[in-house]
Amino acid sequence: MEITCRKYKDRSDYKRICEFLKETYLSYGTRFYDNITLFEFQCALSIGQQDGLKEVDEVLNETFLWFDGDKLIGKLTEDSFCIRGEYRQIFNDIVEMREKLCLTAEDDIEWEIFEGDKDFEDVLTNRGYHKTEEYWVIRDIDCSKIGNVAKLPDGFSVKFIQDVEDYERVYKAYELCYGILFNGNMLNNFYKTSTYRKELDVVIVGPDDEVVALCSGRYDETNKMASIEAVSCYKEYRNKGISKAMLLYILNEAKKLGAEKVTVLTSMPERHIAPNRLYESVGFNIVGKSYVWKKGKWL
Repeated sequence: MEITCRKYKDRSDYKRICEFLKETYLSYGTRFYDNITLFEFQCALSIGQQDGLKEVDEVLNETFLWFDGDKLIGKLTEDSFCIRGEYRQIFNDIVEMREKLCLTAEDDIEWEIFEGDKDFEDVLTNRGYHKTEEYWVIRDIDCSKIGNVAKLPDGFSVKFIQDVEDYERVYKAYELCYGILFNGNMLNNFYKTSTYRKELDVVIVGPDDEVVALCSGRYDETNKMASIEAVSCYKEYRNKGISKAMLLYILNEAKKLGAEKVTVLTSMPERHIAPNRLYESVGFNIVGKSYVWKKGKWL
């Protein structure tokens, strides 16, 4: 059949993208990080931004979809893309589409490409991009190898985020992790997504019931895969074993839900030592590196 491309239309396309991302996991596993958990998480963030509430159709207005007949085979949302394993040849079309959309952009165009994906790398090289030294580390852990829950320091305990009274401390913990302002709209949007599970959305509270750390995960039930989207601890409570105990708690909860694997995306280990050591300490292994490719101002 003829391969076609069109712009995102409506909520039915949102549902179609979700199913598509679940299906592509069968081809790539945790290796291709544009998955259903991340997609829903990022959409929920964008819908709840402080500059005014949005509908999901507005957030995805610049998303483009590729089809083989009626079958969705690829999608592009800004610099985030995903392609079915048997249709990787459409990557050149995806790059070309983004370049057309960015004709008036002042910033460089960037792509994150998994190390060793030579066909993608060849496309970018031929179109004038270069591989930078900047990269992200993709890690995962086999749930059968998850250790037991660690004991928290005396006076500290786990609490579901939905049961917290001091949400300002929750918002601040998210801000420490992502560098953007959080609000109640975002949390409410999280609760509505198909991959949200309250067991994977927790904080650690101290003796005075004050939030001191946060860990948020999502669960793709179809593929029995969980992802860690946020881990944050207030500075004055670090180096006490709280983050490790919190992460082990989440991993064991994911295992109870039926997860067979948990994945996380981390920044460069040599630049951000502490978070990478944390994931290594509980058993996460490196699946690979996703390098940033850039093309300078090319107008």
